[in-house]
Amino acid sequence: MSIAEREAKVREIVLGVMEIEESELTRTALFRDLGADSLDAIQVLSDLEEAFDVEIDPKVGNRMVNIESILDVLAECEAK
Repeated sequence: MSIAEREAKVREIVLGVMEIEESELTRTALFRDLGADSLDAIQVLSDLEEAFDVEIDPKVGNRMVNIESILDVLAECEAK
């Protein structure tokens, strides 16, 4: 999967969970500023694990605060 495809899938997941406008979701927009709560974070984490067939340590999940940081975490998971 290319980087662009990975980012598109991550955006699709986040948009589906958070139910926000696509224009609000930039690579660096903080999810909490977009109205995300802890349940949203858990759902995003679960959906990412399923979509990318990875296991994300919940402690690392706390770093996933925007699209950019999710892509970093996924890259680390895939490198293992």
